[in-house]
Amino acid sequence: MIAHDVLVQADPETVFSLYENIESWPQWDEEVAAVSLPDGLRENAQGWLQPRSGPRAKIQVVSVNRPFQFSVESQLPGCKMGFDHRIEATTLGTRVTHGVYFKGATSFVFARLIGPSLNRGLPLTLQGLKREAEAMTE
Repeated sequence: MIAHDVLVQADPETVFSLYENIESWPQWDEEVAAVSLPDGLRENAQGWLQPRSGPRAKIQVVSVNRPFQFSVESQLPGCKMGFDHRIEATTLGTRVTHGVYFKGATSFVFARLIGPSLNRGLPLTLQGLKREAEAMTE
C-alpha cells in the first residue's frame, strides 16, 4: 500500500464533511478534474471520477465509517485499485491518512505503472484537504 498522512487543525467531522461534499473534491484535490457520486458517500454507492490525467474511472464506495474512514475502489484489468481515507483525532490535531492499494492478479503491474504517480500526488491532495479544512475553522 502507498500511504501518506497530514496533521490537520480541524476536528474529524469538519474533515469528513469535505469528503461528503463530493462536488468540492476538485477544489481541494488537484488530481481530480470531476467526480460524480449521485447517492453520496454511502456504502455501495457508485459513480465516476475523472482524474486530471488519465481516463475516467467508475468508482464504488466499499466502506464508510463516519467520520473516521471511507474507501472507494475502481476496477482495472485483472485487479482492483482502492483509495482508503482515514481520520484519527489526536492530541496534536486530526491525522488524515490517504492510502492506495491494488489487489488481484495484475496488481503488481498497476502498482508499478501508476503507483509512482499516485505516490507523488497523495501529499498534494492532503495539503489541499488540510488548507480547506483549516480555512473552515477560522
